[in-house]
Amino acid sequence: MELTVRKARLISGFTQNEIAESLGVHVNTYMRWEKSPEDMSIKAAKKFSRVVKIGFEDIFFDTESI
Repeated sequence: MELTVRKARLISGFTQNEIAESLGVHVNTYMRWEKSPEDMSIKAAKKFSRVVKIGFEDIFFDTESI
């Protein structure tokens, strides 16, 4: 199962605001990451996968792969 960042968030039941707060970034930054996940640092991407409880390898963090 490989998911976009947005789909992973939705499946996990979080709002954009909740994820942004969990990651310690402004909601606008997180919203930008949903559109361009390749802009996320590896550290932020790994933290995101822990927050949503979906494996890092199961989430697309590169729009070239979609």
